[in-house]
Amino acid sequence: MITNGDRLGFNVHVNSRSIQYRNMRSFSSTQTIKSEKSHFISIIPYEDRYFTSLLHMYDTYNPLGSVQGLPPLDKTKRHQWVQDMISRGTNLLALYRDTVIGQASLFSMPVNWAEYFIFIHQDFQRQGIGTAITHYIVDWSHQENLSCIWVVVDRKNFLAISLCRNVGFRRIGSSGSEWEMILTITKSLDS
Repeated sequence: MITNGDRLGFNVHVNSRSIQYRNMRSFSSTQTIKSEKSHFISIIPYEDRYFTSLLHMYDTYNPLGSVQGLPPLDKTKRHQWVQDMISRGTNLLALYRDTVIGQASLFSMPVNWAEYFIFIHQDFQRQGIGTAITHYIVDWSHQENLSCIWVVVDRKNFLAISLCRNVGFRRIGSSGSEWEMILTITKSLDS
């Protein structure tokens, strides 16, 4: 059962225990980066007007189901999965010529942590876009006073592991074919 908590979040009650989750503000700023292939990419907070373009990005992702079973193979399930991410997460989009080519989401977790999720369309991978988005997420997490960002990565997804390590994530454990990685958010000395 979910109930309203204090102004910082909400409580989920499980087996008579209350777990505090925090509400996270939406992203507010936009950035434009130049990819390693000289494409200008806009990184923006999610807007409903891009929902169809976001669905198209996932519908054309290849191969479907390649990242921990995601994006789902079935179109109906895939569209529901996207809708669930938008409704539950704090979301960013990466746009090239007003078309969605990437998405990143943060999902609130207990103890002031957030789960991180990112997909970049295969036509735009290995261009520094995922790294730029992840840096945006980290900067925003500092402002939100999050303590850690947590991500689960398939141990064979070398591209994602490299991205996470380059930004400062470290491996904290594994389960089957997945690695758990965290990035501890530290306060800067001038804040």
